[in-house]
Amino acid sequence: MHSKFFRGVLAMLLAAILSVGGVPATMAYADTSEEIQARLDQAKADLDALYEQAEEAAEEYNHTQVLLDETNAQIEATQEEIAQTQAALAEARAVLGERMAANYKAGGVSFLSIIFQASSFDELVSNIYYADKIAKSDAEAIETVKTLKAELQNKENELEAKRNEQEELLAQQQEQKAELDRRAAEAETYVANLDQELQDKLEEERIAAEEAARKAAEEEAARLAAEQAAREAEEAAQQQAQQQESGDEGGDGGSSVDYSGDWRSVVVSAAYSRVGCSYVYAAGGPNSFDCSGLTSWCYAQAGIGIGHSSGSQSGFCTKPASQAVAGDVVWRPGHVGICIGNGQTIEAFSPGQGVGFGSVYSFQTAGSPVG
Repeated sequence: MHSKFFRGVLAMLLAAILSVGGVPATMAYADTSEEIQARLDQAKADLDALYEQAEEAAEEYNHTQVLLDETNAQIEATQEEIAQTQAALAEARAVLGERMAANYKAGGVSFLSIIFQASSFDELVSNIYYADKIAKSDAEAIETVKTLKAELQNKENELEAKRNEQEELLAQQQEQKAELDRRAAEAETYVANLDQELQDKLEEERIAAEEAARKAAEEEAARLAAEQAAREAEEAAQQQAQQQESGDEGGDGGSSVDYSGDWRSVVVSAAYSRVGCSYVYAAGGPNSFDCSGLTSWCYAQAGIGIGHSSGSQSGFCTKPASQAVAGDVVWRPGHVGICIGNGQTIEAFSPGQGVGFGSVYSFQTAGSPVG
């Protein structure tokens, strides 16, 4: 019977459901976004498994319903056959009864009447043969109908038993479907909560990384400024000593810009001041930028002119990006940014992201037009 097979499948499927990672009653928050992501990936995989099992269970339910409908149709057809057979049996019995009554009223059919009614020997033989056949035919017809009725009744009983089993299986499968729906709903809620937890953690980590990068850049800028001040003091002392030795009190002092180091802190500070600005194609500031527009604007604040294109800026990016220092332009095909130290960058990313923090390790080369 199909019902035994389906009950076996149902038992195995329920066991498989229990083996799938269930939805925890409570969610223990992970320490990092990577851990939350791993849990989210597993939860989604578990939910997909539940969806697959629910679909299989639904198809098993549908199949059992089809079989039950077929069984009900067979029962209905069998009941119609039983009714027709019952009517045929009643009719056969009535005909036989009428013949018996007629024979009785006529005094019965005796062997002598069969002999005397025959006009010839051939007719006599024929009368005896057909009288015997009619009697046997009536008896056999009634017996055949009775046998058919009994067979149909047995068939109906078997179909009724089959229907009971299928209805029982259908009820079990209905419960299974309801359980799977409940578990899937719980899993969907768990996945949604994990996804929100991940977004919260990513935002938390982003803020922390930006704060750490900002602090590191400020420390780097302060270090560079201190080094520059020390160099300037040393150079001033050397110049004063040279003037005293040569007796030269004046001199033109040169007209070129001194790019020995202070310009880097100006470039970095300019980059920090633009964090959060929007990205607009071909924009060069001061409130919206594309990637090369941001780098050229930051350099302009230090009095250094560079071309407004990543292609032209690639010309002075001649060292590996891993060697970039604060103030350098970092480059990869089609994109540039400003190194702010400690492996961090400030870049104009895209219309959806605007100006924010990145990593020098996503770039290929670095450098500056100053050296």
